[in-house]
Amino acid sequence: MEMIQKSLASIGIKNARLNLYTPLIVMNMPEIYKNSIEDYVLTTTESCFYLRITKPTYFKYIREGRIKAIKAGKGWKVLKSELDRFLRGDQ
Repeated sequence: MEMIQKSLASIGIKNARLNLYTPLIVMNMPEIYKNSIEDYVLTTTESCFYLRITKPTYFKYIREGRIKAIKAGKGWKVLKSELDRFLRGDQ
């Protein structure tokens, strides 16, 4: 766990809460639910970690409209499928 926290800190993410059981839950899910994982909602910190970019870069992409996100409460929320679309370079 400490090694994960250090690697997160090296890319600018501090005090991130990770659920280490998430991969196990996904592996044991019935096949019908695995498709809904694409619609999983990610926070700003989780999105930055997934994309391996800094928060300022992430916010720049949102401002430019390259990543479609929703302001919910104090933070931005984005679908994992949207981040996958961004990584593929689809419009």
